[in-house]
Amino acid sequence: MIPRRIAIMVTLAVMLSTASIDVLSATLDPESPEYWSDVGDATLYKGDTYSAKGYTIEFLDYESVPFEASLVHLELRRGDDVLADFILNATCNASNETIAVCDEFIWNDEVKVEIYADTEEDPRSKNPLDWPNPSIHINLYLRKMPEISLELETNCETYTAQDSLIFLRAIVENEGDAVIKNLSVTIDPGSLRLTDGDLTRHWGSLDLDCEEEFHARLQVPSWITDPAGESFVIFANATGFDEKGVVYSKSTSAEILVLPRWGLKVRKSVNNITMEEEAWVRIDVENTGREALSIEINDATPEHFTLCDDENLNWRYNITPGERVRYSYFMKPTRPGIFNLPPATATFSANGETINVTSNNCTLAVDGAYIEVKKRAEPAIVTPDEDLRVIVTATNTGNKDAVIELRDQVPVSARVTSGNTTMHATLSPGSTRKISYTITLNTTGKITLEAPVVAVTGSGYSRVTTSRMPVIEVRDTAIKPTPSTLNNQSDTITPEAEKPQRERLPAMMIYEIMLATSTLALVYLISRFR
Repeated sequence: MIPRRIAIMVTLAVMLSTASIDVLSATLDPESPEYWSDVGDATLYKGDTYSAKGYTIEFLDYESVPFEASLVHLELRRGDDVLADFILNATCNASNETIAVCDEFIWNDEVKVEIYADTEEDPRSKNPLDWPNPSIHINLYLRKMPEISLELETNCETYTAQDSLIFLRAIVENEGDAVIKNLSVTIDPGSLRLTDGDLTRHWGSLDLDCEEEFHARLQVPSWITDPAGESFVIFANATGFDEKGVVYSKSTSAEILVLPRWGLKVRKSVNNITMEEEAWVRIDVENTGREALSIEINDATPEHFTLCDDENLNWRYNITPGERVRYSYFMKPTRPGIFNLPPATATFSANGETINVTSNNCTLAVDGAYIEVKKRAEPAIVTPDEDLRVIVTATNTGNKDAVIELRDQVPVSARVTSGNTTMHATLSPGSTRKISYTITLNTTGKITLEAPVVAVTGSGYSRVTTSRMPVIEVRDTAIKPTPSTLNNQSDTITPEAEKPQRERLPAMMIYEIMLATSTLALVYLISRFR
């Protein structure tokens, strides 16, 4: 079993090798159609030329040999160099096909020129010299060759010394008709330093219509001082061979501009305060670069702070290299606590781009007591001389103790019947105290209760805020309450419900009399016919 497998594998290997040799020989054989690439065709009169892919064919002259041939004199040139001067037979006597090759010329296994007849398109092409002002039809072929396409890309065209890396991408492609052998691509960065990747790459072969790429990273130079910047050219070169050992090469380059380094530092600072103090905010800006910058500084206040003296938080300035400037303002807190201040932003333009540099984040602690006073009353609707309960609470949401003296204000038309309207207490952070009392009101209408009077003393500075005061409606007992929609519906339905009952009462009695009469008649009939 094993020898048989080996025999099969050997046979397959020999067949594949033979096929590979046949394909290679066919590719390298000028007699094979696979060897050539069709460049184009043309119709030429005497003195005409046809050019393609750098080659030129000229129809110089002709001579007719009766009963033998129609001879045409052609010249093959590449640029200004004459490669060949040759004569071909333009008569296709033996061909019965509508399109047939009459004669051909091959130069150096690189170029093939055919004269052909197309009797369907041009009946004269079979014997062109038998006609006045003869013309010939030619095909031009070139040996199939690889063609290298090379591109070198950078991630941008302009850099500053502030940037760190230049990203390179080399792309090589075979746009020809044959395989490229032993392909190498080399990048020359000049004075720029490689930090990562490769500057050289090699491939054993590259098939037609295939591409490869590789990457490299270069260091952006930091020594640039010229305000106009400095240009750098990066070169790339590709080299490969065809199956005949002919060398092919392609070069390209990429140019970049490196501008001087810009540098800007923005620092924001503030000191902790108490409720009775103003916060002094400082913004320090330093130009650490090598060129002047036209900057715009913008800042904003956090929540629970107000600006002092209507200050502006937008500044414009042209800061020179090495210069330091300070902007400052004052703001007043409306409550204690710990607050995160938004960063300040410096904006300027460089290299056609708008650049934003933000400051550090900073925190501001405001010490003090913050007394929140709330007042409510129940019920919301009363009658004169009806008890109204009032509840007042005081909560310290700050971070310092506070001694409070609270005196609630009772309406002039009210009389306190029970409870206490004053509070004296020490409120620690987070604590709440409450008082409640009962009053009666001897007036009617809507009354808004007044806010308490609060005085705060103690070790910390403080703020007092009072919630919205309750509104009480006092209704006169002599005025009946306006009936609700539901009561209106009930008052309307009740008489209507009773009326049908009184109307239905006689009908019920008649029905019962008729039923009794019918029953007696039925009993009588049954007894009669028994």
